[in-house]
Amino acid sequence: MAVEDKFNINLNQNLWGLVVAFAPLGVAEHWCLKWLFRLSLTVAIVMSISVFFTILFYTMNYCREKLK
Repeated sequence: MAVEDKFNINLNQNLWGLVVAFAPLGVAEHWCLKWLFRLSLTVAIVMSISVFFTILFYTMNYCREKLK
């Protein structure tokens, strides 16, 4: 059985961006790279805001459809 068959990870684009932003954040912390830390922190903050609004509008739409 292939690895792809064992793990079926279903994330939207915002969550993948957040995961990708956390990897360089850890690298920057480990090797004390201030410029990479600032860049990855900025990307992580932007992606966190994006995830927040995605979840907010998804929940509002779900509740609206549920009440119909």
